[in-house]
Amino acid sequence: MNWYNLVFSNQKSYRFRRHLFFWIAWCIYFLVAFLIPVYWVPGWNLNGPMPQIEKYGVVVSLLRLLMNTTLMAVVHMALVYGILYFFLPRYLSKNKNWIVTTGMLLVFLVVIACINYLNFLITFAISTQLGYFKKMPDMEYVVPVWGRQILLNYPSIVGFALAVKLLKNWYLKQRETEQLTQEKIQSELQLLKAQVHPHFLFNTLNNIYSFILNGSPDAPHMIKKLSSLLRYIIYECNQPMVNLGKELNMIRDYIDLQKIRYGDNFNMSLQVQGSATDKMIYPLLLIPFIENSFKHGTSQMLTHPWVNVDIAIEEQTLLFKLSNSKPDWPQGFSTAGGIGLSNVKKRLALLYPGTHSLNITEDKMSFEVSLKIEIFKPEINKQQELRLTPKAVHEVV
Repeated sequence: MNWYNLVFSNQKSYRFRRHLFFWIAWCIYFLVAFLIPVYWVPGWNLNGPMPQIEKYGVVVSLLRLLMNTTLMAVVHMALVYGILYFFLPRYLSKNKNWIVTTGMLLVFLVVIACINYLNFLITFAISTQLGYFKKMPDMEYVVPVWGRQILLNYPSIVGFALAVKLLKNWYLKQRETEQLTQEKIQSELQLLKAQVHPHFLFNTLNNIYSFILNGSPDAPHMIKKLSSLLRYIIYECNQPMVNLGKELNMIRDYIDLQKIRYGDNFNMSLQVQGSATDKMIYPLLLIPFIENSFKHGTSQMLTHPWVNVDIAIEEQTLLFKLSNSKPDWPQGFSTAGGIGLSNVKKRLALLYPGTHSLNITEDKMSFEVSLKIEIFKPEINKQQELRLTPKAVHEVV
């Protein structure tokens, strides 16, 4: 049995079973708490076991209990459904008419009490015929029992049913809020990732365009590398996560393009430690840092530009360290800005809220980035797609 659907589904079959289970549970409670005298149960009686059953028999006693429970359950159902589905919505509606609704509620309660009193008369009349009473009980006996039913049973059943409904609605509201939050996060991630693609590609296209204008023989090779990059971005990056090995190959292709652009005057070091096999990562998280190092550092250097990238792959974490040369900008000018870095910071905040480590520092000669994030195995990829926010297993660098 699907317990979640049984509790929360609005399908008629599930709703019927849910209400049926509720009333069965209430009838059992009603029997134990109000109808079965304690001296019927041997363990509860110190003066002798089950005199009622011994006197009238099991069948007659059970029939009387069934009759009492059925008649009371009908009254309680009318009371609960009337209050929960008729009066309560009117009190909570925008167009409130407190006086009319309260008047209708009082009339409703009087009618239910009268029906309940009629049930008592029917029950006592049948019980008299069954031999439980020598004669029909008088008002001095009926009214106190009837009053106890109203004072104790009415608040109990209405309060219990209302508590169940409120808890259910609270849980569904929490789920709805969480779902809306996840959808908002997903939309923001898609928007940020969409902004990364053109920003990254336009810079590369500009480089190739300048080579074509200069008639460089390296232009076809650069176009081939760009084709590989486009294929990865179009066919791979539309997934929430990508294979870490493919992400690293894309980074190598991008670095190769930059090596062609800057030629022998450029000192580039890429070191990858650890195995990328069976590892998954969110796409395009690392490339904006590398792109930023070329855009704001290497491209502005007239002599001896350099970029060092070190990537350490562990079982569950990836440590990314980047350092690059920077020109001697006027004091107060920072290379830590730009659309690419701004977007990747926002993506990290959404994907790893408070659990990633990102340090960006710079001095007169260099710019450094240190990032530590979680990586995943393919078997838990689908689970991470749904969660969007992995557990915090990171250390501050």
